Amino acid sequence: MVKVTPIQEDEAAAFFEESAAAAAANTATEEKVVDNEADYTDTDDNSESDNNNDEEEYDEDDDEEDISNETISERIIALKQAIPPSYRHNLESVSTSVSSVVKTSATFAGNAFWVVITSSLLLGVPLALSIISEQQLIEMEREMKLTQSTNEVLAPGAESGFQQPPSGAL
Repeated sequence: MVKVTPIQEDEAAAFFEESAAAAAANTATEEKVVDNEADYTDTDDNSESDNNNDEEEYDEDDDEEDISNETISERIIALKQAIPPSYRHNLESVSTSVSSVVKTSATFAGNAFWVVITSSLLLGVPLALSIISEQQLIEMEREMKLTQSTNEVLAPGAESGFQQPPSGAL
């Protein structure tokens, strides 16, 4: 595990100056190498080019295997080491506060949802059933009135629509 120690400003300035000088030296060396490689051209000799291609492919495969073997946790740890401790502390405090707000909001939303659903079940279902029974009762009354009006049309003044004739009359 890596131990992080604070660096004094003088040491940091000297380190960055050395790093800048080393980087400038590396870029100068790379420019010379690029210039030297530009002087050479490909030849028709297939054996040398095949060997060079095989070596290049092997190198690329090694690089790809190294990257693919690296896990996400290793990458996160590497990022953690790259971020200064003060920024990490600020990031941690912000993420903690955001997560607590999200948890509190989710809890409140869940509780509100529970109250709405249980209230609708306890109050809404009986109300809906009573409304349905009331509508059925109104519909039955309409049918009875319709039947009475039909009887009135067929036999006005009679108590029932069709009266039985007296048993002796025929």
